[in-house]
Amino acid sequence: MSQETTDPTEAPTGGFQLPRSVIKWAAAGLVLTSAVVIIISLYSGVKFSDFERIGYLTFGLAAAASLAKLLVQIVRFRVITVGLADDPKMDLSGLALTRVSSEFISISTPTPSAGVFIRSAWLSSKGVTGGKALWIGYFEVLIEVYVGAGLGIAAGVYAFLKGAVVLGSTIAVIALVLIMGYTIIFIIPARRAIKVPHFVFTIAKYLVGGPKATALYLHAVVGSLNFSVSARAILTRGKLPLALKAVVLTIAEDLLDGAALWLVLNAAGLKIDLLSSTIAVYGVDTIAQLPVSIGGAGLTELTMRGYLIAIYGFSSWASIVIWRVAVYQVLLATTGIVFLYFVLRKTKHAEKPREVEHQKDAKAFLQDGG
Repeated sequence: MSQETTDPTEAPTGGFQLPRSVIKWAAAGLVLTSAVVIIISLYSGVKFSDFERIGYLTFGLAAAASLAKLLVQIVRFRVITVGLADDPKMDLSGLALTRVSSEFISISTPTPSAGVFIRSAWLSSKGVTGGKALWIGYFEVLIEVYVGAGLGIAAGVYAFLKGAVVLGSTIAVIALVLIMGYTIIFIIPARRAIKVPHFVFTIAKYLVGGPKATALYLHAVVGSLNFSVSARAILTRGKLPLALKAVVLTIAEDLLDGAALWLVLNAAGLKIDLLSSTIAVYGVDTIAQLPVSIGGAGLTELTMRGYLIAIYGFSSWASIVIWRVAVYQVLLATTGIVFLYFVLRKTKHAEKPREVEHQKDAKAFLQDGG
């Protein structure tokens, strides 16, 4: 693994790159999210007998629905990559492994979009230019955010109509902030070029000296320009059919999320339909987007309990814990195993050229007579 990418507008171009800080956050995420589930289970009195009451089959089906999301994500990433890379002969080997591995980083670190950089690095290794590679990654994130926030707004409105005014308003406001934030950061550059102010050069000049400041400023200008040009090339009317395909696949992914909750709640005694459970999941997920914990640990469980009580008058810590384990811990463990394989594989590939060089040096040394 090499140095991390410092320019947010430029994708890694030297293959797989992953900062050590990401590994540390992922490890912290594993510990924190598992600890939260254990603490809630102990505090609320959830026991293994509750698993038997709800049913191991139900738990297995909920976990399977959650894992099925990975297949949808792979298909969506492939559709988006083929549609935006503009290279009909592009080598797509490793796409599935990369997409699943990036999901582990997304759900185990404080920034859900962190997995974009792994996908962008893979795209760059396949010959996609830096700005376009990064924008292809963020295009998928934008679709996820807009569809998820739309469901969040629906959940907020539904909660508001059911009398949960504070809860409904909170969900709706956060969803709108997410939509506006991602629009300002990513959509506006598609319409207007990003300009790096010259005062950045002036500040850098005093901090690092003239020559280095010039190099940094030019790097920022070129990176911003590439990012903006790529954005304008991607966000055009001609890409609308592709966007619609991505939206449909994202809705399918979200329904699988809803299906997992639907299975658990029905087994626990709350009769709820698939659409209502999907809206509930994304209403809760909207609040869990607040950057107060990794993977929404703690916040997700507490918000789900509050939502179920406020809307349905249903309170069951057992069903919430079982649902959370099925849709998060199982997903985290599965993607984590794939991620480890991904890292080991990339490390081996990186070491092969070095071994070849050493063999060449040794052979030359022997031919020269030592």
